[in-house]
Amino acid sequence: MILRSLAVLALTAAPALAEDPFAAALAPSLGWCNEIGGTRLDLPEGALTSADLTGDGTADDAILSEEGAFCYPDGGFLGGSGGHMIHLRVGDQLFSRLAGALLVQDIAFTAEGEVQPPVRVLLFALHGSNCDGAGASPCIEAVLWDDSNRQFRTVMNPFSGQDNAP
Repeated sequence: MILRSLAVLALTAAPALAEDPFAAALAPSLGWCNEIGGTRLDLPEGALTSADLTGDGTADDAILSEEGAFCYPDGGFLGGSGGHMIHLRVGDQLFSRLAGALLVQDIAFTAEGEVQPPVRVLLFALHGSNCDGAGASPCIEAVLWDDSNRQFRTVMNPFSGQDNAP
C-alpha cells in the first residue's frame, strides 16, 4: 500500500519529509511512535482519500485521516477522546486539525427569496472542551475555503459571553 510505504519512509528518510506534504504532516505522529520504541506507523486502508474541499468541482484535494493509525509493534493506536489528526491538502498547502470526524457538505442559503449557489462547508466534530464544554458535549466547527486568500475561514462563536436568560 502506497500510504503504508509513506509512513515507513517518513520514519527512516528525513529528505522525504520536505518533498511530500503528507509525510511532513505525519512527522509528529511518527516521531512519537519512534520515541516509544515503535518501528513504523500503520495507517488503515482508506486513510488517504481524494476530495473536493474547495467546491471547485474537481476532486484534486486530499484528506489523510490518522483515525485507526497504529504504532507498530506494540505502541498502540493514536488518538483518543479528543479525536485524531485530520490533514487536508489543497494544492500545495496542508492544513491539519485534531478532530473526531470530518464531514464535507454543500449548503445553499436563501437570500431575499432566492436560493444562492451552494457553498462547500467542512464540518469538524471536536472535543467539547473546544466549545467551553466537556468531552461528551457535542461541538462542531464549520470552515469553508476562501479561494481569493487560499485558506480556510471560520468564525468564532457569536454567542460567546452573551447572557441568554429570558
